[in-house]
Formats: sequence, structure tokens, C-alpha cells
Amino acid sequence: MKIRWNAILNFLVLFAVLILVAGLQTTFWFELFGNVPSPLLWLNLIVYVILYRKPFPAILTVYAMGFILLSFTAMPLKMMWISLLILFTLVYAIKTRVFWSGSGYYTIMCGFSAVAYHLIYFFSSMVLEKNPASFEIVDRLVQIVLTPSFAFPMYWILAKIDKITQDELMHEPGGLEL
Repeated sequence: MKIRWNAILNFLVLFAVLILVAGLQTTFWFELFGNVPSPLLWLNLIVYVILYRKPFPAILTVYAMGFILLSFTAMPLKMMWISLLILFTLVYAIKTRVFWSGSGYYTIMCGFSAVAYHLIYFFSSMVLEKNPASFEIVDRLVQIVLTPSFAFPMYWILAKIDKITQDELMHEPGGLEL
């Protein structure tokens, strides 16, 4: 089996970007904007992986990213992985029905994923945890609005990273390709 060095490099660069955006979200954001809830920048990266990777490598990458994100949150591993698995299933199901390449689709999917992630996390927390997560409607709404607003610049950066570190683009269109 031939080792694909570009794929390994891409994997490592995506993890470096994940650590960077999670660090910006958890520390630097509050230095600039005070108590305004930060956007889920790491979620935009996970959505990119789900949309532009084949299913098996994507789910392994998403799970590994979820494990890395544990160092930036107090969320238990079971909640992180269950939320990401359900989110992966939803986004991948939509991707197999309707997909087009580009920043517009990516931004729409980031907006959908922000809403879905909050709902998934809230309801799975009610089912699985002794002390479920609080609803915090204003904080969640601010995050839902801010998360897709950072999708376009993140798409541009991630597409450049993929162009540099991969032999082939891994776009796997689903049903309707527009």
C-alpha cells in the first residue's frame, strides 16, 4: 500500500487549523468582544471535512477532531462523539441528495449545522446526562448567526489548504449537482 504523504500532510494541517480556530474561539474572542458568545469556528471546519471528503475518512477525521476538541471544552467524550455522529449523518444525508461545490453551499450547510448541532446537543444532553445543558436561548442564537458568517473566509482558507496539500480534490457530489 502506497503511503499518500499529501493526505497525511492535509490531515495534519487540518488539525493545526482546528487547534488554531478552537484556541481563537475559546480565548482570543473574549479578549476582543467580551461576553459576546463566540462563533463555532471548529464546527465550520468539521462541516468542510464532511462535505469535501469521502465518508470513511471523513468520519474518522471528525471523530479525531472531536477528541482534540475535548481539551477546549468541559463536554464529556460521549456527548461530543454522539453529537458529531448525528451531525455527520444529517449533513451527509443532505449532501447525498443535493450538492454543489462552492462557498454558497458551504455557508448554507454551516448555518444548518449550527442550528442542528445546538438542537442535537441540547436534546442528547437531556437524555444522557444527569445535569442537562441549559437552553440559553440568546447565547445559542448569537452563535447560530455568527457561525455561518465566518464560513466564507474559512472556505477560502480551507480550499487553499486542500489545493496545496492534496493530489486530487475529494469532492463527492450526491444527488443533484448544481
